[in-house]
Amino acid sequence: MLFEILSTSVAAGLVGMSYLKTSQLDDGEKIKKIAFNCGLYVKEGKEIKAMQLYRKKKRDWGMEYIYRIPLGLSLADFKKRTEHLRDGLNNRKNPIDLQAFLQIDFKENLLQQIKQIFKYRYVSDKDIELSYDGMLHIKVLDRHMPNQIYFEEAMLGQCIDWEIPLGESRYGFLHHDMERGHITLAGATRKGKTVFLKLLITSLINQNPDNTKLTLIDLKGGLAFSRFKNAKQVEMVATDLDSALVALKQVKKEMEQMKGWFDKNGCEDIKEAGIDLRHFIIVDEAAQISPNILTGKEEKEKARQCEEALSEIARIGAGLGYRLIYCSQYPTADVMNKQIKQNCDTVITYKLRDAVASRVVLDESGAESLPVPGRAIYKTPDGVQIIQTPFIENKTIEKIIKPHIVIKARKEDAIIEEPTTHRGNTFELEEM
Repeated sequence: MLFEILSTSVAAGLVGMSYLKTSQLDDGEKIKKIAFNCGLYVKEGKEIKAMQLYRKKKRDWGMEYIYRIPLGLSLADFKKRTEHLRDGLNNRKNPIDLQAFLQIDFKENLLQQIKQIFKYRYVSDKDIELSYDGMLHIKVLDRHMPNQIYFEEAMLGQCIDWEIPLGESRYGFLHHDMERGHITLAGATRKGKTVFLKLLITSLINQNPDNTKLTLIDLKGGLAFSRFKNAKQVEMVATDLDSALVALKQVKKEMEQMKGWFDKNGCEDIKEAGIDLRHFIIVDEAAQISPNILTGKEEKEKARQCEEALSEIARIGAGLGYRLIYCSQYPTADVMNKQIKQNCDTVITYKLRDAVASRVVLDESGAESLPVPGRAIYKTPDGVQIIQTPFIENKTIEKIIKPHIVIKARKEDAIIEEPTTHRGNTFELEEM
């Protein structure tokens, strides 16, 4: 009996090994075949020239294939066939995971367990990225992308300076450096945008409590930012158009004073001045502050003044230490102010209603196809990545920000004082 069990187990293992070897197709060769079938070749007389595999490299995130491509083909030609290449690499299930055979229970029906292993193997979910440097580089990323991740305080420990935890990508866990400048943030209802904003604010308060200032404009009712209103880093929480205009006029006046100080002291930007303080202005929702959307002469004028202040912050604020996070769940050409958007180097977008909205935010489609809440497209001047951002619970937020909560009077129309900045951690404005 024992011999039969061992024999069956060994046979199952051999079947699995045999299946693995015979069913494993080389993605490098498969890419060549897909490209050829898509017409990515050239004819020189009677000769047909196609891409040739030059080298392949094993990476932590998957495989990188490097090809020579014939004269007459370009990177753009291959990018047009990205979907064909991706679908072709994912048109079958992955090979059997041999670890599953080691978990067989010999007290149960062995044949049935082996059938289950073959039936419920992982479905292929590979992604690709293309680049060109004289050779065509095709990265095949097969690192698993989780459908949900939960925030852990250890994530903050991995961040330095002005970095915040961003999420999991095919390459591993990513951080975003808020020193990159302004951010455009978009996403439909309950797709992850508001949770990310709360994570961003919590991270900033935790990481740089003495050098962070926050102006929060929540025109969706004010509830999302309510737990932050008594944090000492928060200058103001605006929940309607009137208070938003007050807040933005205050920021604009402070920024103009800061600019005057820079001019007087011969400083080009915040780093040259040695100033550590950063002021973050978060606007959610852009549609409620757009003169193209609002009706009524008075409301339109208030919205125009708000947009004018935001445009000024976006245009010159980055060098003075101001960071704008400009958000919308209804991104249209009327909502997303063109000048503000053009000055935002980083775009983070969750699932959107359709390809039109995606093109408004990203200048390309894709956001309409994001599969699960928390899944986002992260676009910077360095490139585009798909990420799964962490879900942070309200009780975790309260625990982290509790040491920074103070009872303070709200200054709705406070007189702007000379900007307080930091060289080191404490720094008063003085001539240099």
